[in-house]
Amino acid sequence: MTSVIVAIGAGLIEQAIARRVGSGKHVLLADVRQENADAAARVLADAGFETSTAVVDVSSRDSVHALAETATGLGEVTGVIHAAGVSASQASIAQILHVDLYGTALVLEEFGRVIAAGGSAVVISS
Repeated sequence: MTSVIVAIGAGLIEQAIARRVGSGKHVLLADVRQENADAAARVLADAGFETSTAVVDVSSRDSVHALAETATGLGEVTGVIHAAGVSASQASIAQILHVDLYGTALVLEEFGRVIAAGGSAVVISS
């Protein structure tokens, strides 16, 4: 069965971690903007990684659940890299709490249900 790494937030941090842990695995890159996920997937694909993309709004349970379903459809989820979020220069305090705090809880809850035994998650915030 294919081993899947899910990178949520398609920035440079997620790409760097995916490069480190994604060798021989399928890397699913997810972002709130499809163009960000596509750009990250191109970079990793050019480096030899097998990739696919998805759109996710981490502040929506339905969206995170759909991402977990997409990931399990690709194979066995063995890793999750979660660094999606917003900062004070991008959003209000209420939005920051909804995306950064509640969104992280949703990601951990939904992927906690599907991650393979021995799998791991990395959560990065600032």
